Amino acid sequence: MKHILGMMKPHLDFQGARRPKFELDYLRLIYAVSEIRKQGEDAQGYFVVTAPSMLRRMSQIEHEYRGKNYAEVLSVSLGGYLMRIAPTEKAEILSGIVRAAALDTSAGSLATSIHSSMREFILAETILGLESNVQQVKDESRFPFCIRWDYYGVVE
Repeated sequence: MKHILGMMKPHLDFQGARRPKFELDYLRLIYAVSEIRKQGEDAQGYFVVTAPSMLRRMSQIEHEYRGKNYAEVLSVSLGGYLMRIAPTEKAEILSGIVRAAALDTSAGSLATSIHSSMREFILAETILGLESNVQQVKDESRFPFCIRWDYYGVVE
């Protein structure tokens, strides 16, 4: 079995107080993949950012911690993703995201919930494009190391 772990970071301010948290998240991802592999199973991490400037900085961090073999750093534009899909598919996706966000009582405002749902959907679609046979696992009790991953899936 292969474990697929994903994190998506929508906003980065590497000059401010958030930088250590993002580095810690990246290190957490590397550590989890490394430990799963030590246990004899396969694993791959994906650290997805949403701006080219973030990708440049995360690539430096990836090099600094030598994490390339454990977690791939990718950049995905939320708006760009929506522009590439067909209008009917876009309407279907967005209505599903809004429905899911409206039912989510934990996220605060509806706008925050919609943005969060869009990120989750785009992360899942990105990983599915890279790992074609992955099955997403939403049961958090099955997540490795009891970490609330933005994405967790397995390939049997």
